Amino acid sequence: MGYLWRVRLSSFAAGAATASAAGSFLLYKDHLLARSTIARQVEDIKETSKKHFEALNQRISALESRQESGSTKEASD
Repeated sequence: MGYLWRVRLSSFAAGAATASAAGSFLLYKDHLLARSTIARQVEDIKETSKKHFEALNQRISALESRQESGSTKEASD
């Protein structure tokens, strides 16, 4: 009876270890996939923000140049 119990216990332990290793591998792969997806999304947001920032800088420069030309006209009058 003791021998049969040891065989069953060792089989259970081997199955649990195999399932644990397979689960860990799948979780690791899922983690890598999620991390790369998040990194790609952050890069997209960074690129979009940079484009918006450049557009805002151009608009501010245009407004400042209008204001400077307007103040020049007032000074000449």
